[in-house]
Amino acid sequence: MKKIFWTCTENGTFELHWEGKRILQAYAQAFHVDGRRMDSRYSRLTDKVEEGGRLKLTFERDDDLILTEELEVLENHVPVAKVSLSSSEGKGVETRCLVPLVVQEAPETNEKLWKSLWSKMLLVPYDNTMWLRYEAVPLRAGRKSYDLTVLFQEDTREGLLIGAIDFDFWKNGLICSAYDAKSICAVSGLADEGSHDTEEHGSLAGKKVSSSRFVVLYGTDYRELLEKYGDLVAEETRPLEWNEGVPFGFNSWAGLAFRLNADNYQKTGKFLREELAPKGYENKGVTYVNLDACWNTIPEEVLTARVKELHENDQRAGIYDAPFAFFGKEPDAEIPGIAGHCFNEILLRDSKGRLLPRVDGAIPYDVTHPLWKEYTRRKFNDFVKWDFDYVKVDFMSHGGMEGVHYDSSVRTGRQALNAAYQFIDELLKPEKTGKPFFISLSIAPLFPNGYGHARRFSCDAFGTAEDVEYVLNAQTYAWWQNHRLYAFNDPDHSCLLKSFCMDRDSSLGEARARYTASAIAGTVMMLSDDYEREEAKERSRILTGNLEVNKVAASRVAFRPTEAGGTSASHCFTAVIDGKQYIAMFSWETGEQIVELDPLRAGLKTGVSYRELWSGKTVQEKDGRISWNIKDCDAALFKEE
Repeated sequence: MKKIFWTCTENGTFELHWEGKRILQAYAQAFHVDGRRMDSRYSRLTDKVEEGGRLKLTFERDDDLILTEELEVLENHVPVAKVSLSSSEGKGVETRCLVPLVVQEAPETNEKLWKSLWSKMLLVPYDNTMWLRYEAVPLRAGRKSYDLTVLFQEDTREGLLIGAIDFDFWKNGLICSAYDAKSICAVSGLADEGSHDTEEHGSLAGKKVSSSRFVVLYGTDYRELLEKYGDLVAEETRPLEWNEGVPFGFNSWAGLAFRLNADNYQKTGKFLREELAPKGYENKGVTYVNLDACWNTIPEEVLTARVKELHENDQRAGIYDAPFAFFGKEPDAEIPGIAGHCFNEILLRDSKGRLLPRVDGAIPYDVTHPLWKEYTRRKFNDFVKWDFDYVKVDFMSHGGMEGVHYDSSVRTGRQALNAAYQFIDELLKPEKTGKPFFISLSIAPLFPNGYGHARRFSCDAFGTAEDVEYVLNAQTYAWWQNHRLYAFNDPDHSCLLKSFCMDRDSSLGEARARYTASAIAGTVMMLSDDYEREEAKERSRILTGNLEVNKVAASRVAFRPTEAGGTSASHCFTAVIDGKQYIAMFSWETGEQIVELDPLRAGLKTGVSYRELWSGKTVQEKDGRISWNIKDCDAALFKEE
């Protein structure tokens, strides 16, 4: 007997059965651009085909539209749904929105997920700009999650995940409905303030237009569902491969920002090389010294000399660009290197020919325009010519904004973004650069994946207790993306003393927590301080030479949260590295705190003794708990003895 299967009811809905449970009921919708709409509940079921684990349902109305719902259970026991819109007369159709699943609780179910007022819906942000964060909140009309969500119980961890696995054409979303209690709509065609769009989602046209495929996963631990979802996405699109190990090094933004120049860049490389690397802050003998914004004030001949010096000392060099976003104040200014053409020609416009408004300070480029391609090719070819090894590409969301593109075959923002990512990856592939070239996506949508080696899972993070909590919010809900969607989760640079935007120095505890949060992320290890201050040098000397903590970072293992954190973060994370159990504990509050976990609930072996890697002290389970006293913002990292 089949354990997981779809069934069709008489009233235009369908149900998913999972090992004896009816876990959900759903219906489908489609919206034509001319105002006509299809709803499987209010249409005639004219055909029903069951074959193997597949159920294909055809619905029609009197106005010529056909809605086709395709439901199947794959060989790996994963249920999948998609919906298509077509015409009974063979005419073309056009749509901006398709809804393969409007998910509700199944009739007469006793599933706590649907019944409990304490069930939480994970809200996944579209991208990571402007300090967006993950949130696990009760269902409420209008709440949106982008591309995936999971409905779960915090106490039992029982969960139901719904997520898209196609990201070529549509921006997808999961929306808590305003019309049916505890109802979640899986939507292809979501463009709104959450994706920073001011234009409606682009339309797709053809004889038959299909939504993205959405998978449904159910199980006893929502964390396992998120990991399984990541595995499914990785089967569709593998992460960009990187075999050079976790990058350890420095990024200039937090520490130097607008004060960056050739001199402090050179001195920073020397400090890493002569003082930090010999004590263990390196990976495979390598450290990166990376420029961020404002590098273009350095003359080319000086820049290339600095890169050459780094290479002569077995270091690597990184640079920065925001290829999809125009921050200039004068759109009529000439494009560098392209005489007779101005930026105005390559800026994205709306359906009335007006420039799109600035988002986060920048106007989006039209990434399909030949002049944009020429401008971008010149910049990235220079990076290769100057012999850089690493590029941080920022404000990537701008490339996916809805608008009217030069290439009329590109009808949606996500289509444009895929094409632009492919264009940049082609410029930097090892066959062209002659060596591995690391691509780090900074501000970027979570999807499409598979283009950068790393993606920052938060926005900018500096060195205060607030920054620690913010990075751990991403660790709590995005740990599973490491190795699956991207080769590395990037927790941003670790500022250990003071960033340009902080009004005080961080405490030693804050710095230790910030460094530990980076070490457990998966990870990219970048420092960022102003080493013209002796205090910044000394802080880095104290924290970056802990070989066992650095070994955790170099393992590429992302620690898993022991609990959800609501709109904040878990205080505890666990991992197994080389057969040994690890526990990371954090506090970001003021005053004395006791952080503890239940080893059984955390899935750990019991009766184990742990050594804390910062202090060297040992701790053992007591009364079914592992506890640690922390004062103010700080962290502890434990390794099984």
